[in-house]
Amino acid sequence: MGLYLAYDAEQKSGGLLQEDTRPKLLIAVRPEDVIFSKGILGEEFNAVFCHSYEEACGKLDGSVRLVTCGVHFDNGKVFDLLRFVREQPQTANLPFFILLGADSRYSPAIVQGIRAAAKLLKVTAFTDLTRFADKLGDEASIAALRQGIRDAIAVRAPATSPRTTTAC
Repeated sequence: MGLYLAYDAEQKSGGLLQEDTRPKLLIAVRPEDVIFSKGILGEEFNAVFCHSYEEACGKLDGSVRLVTCGVHFDNGKVFDLLRFVREQPQTANLPFFILLGADSRYSPAIVQGIRAAAKLLKVTAFTDLTRFADKLGDEASIAALRQGIRDAIAVRAPATSPRTTTAC
């Protein structure tokens, strides 16, 4: 039985897998936000999840088409990651979305402060998921988020080859 399992595993990994041609998104969120994020993204995108600033910087390469980061990512390092992305010549123009989680209820003044800081650092989009869903409804807000991702990556031409960024 052990030989069969080894053979089966070898066959599955032995070059039979096709390259994932879906647009690659770097998703920087807390571990507890992964299931929610997957629900929003569906199967349309190749989502690479990161839970620390260092991990996100390490996985950021020329094949990434968009970065999405939660406000609570790695104890609030959302602006550190945004600044890093904007400072690297090869990623400076990447679409970067910041999402305020559905379980966060901040005052309008706090949300406005986060939005203003994000704008100064050249974020592509900032979305307060709770207020967005309250306004559009769950299904329409998910559809709008997916369309926003599609639109953002369509504007930026795909990279021709992966490039590694400098370390964080």
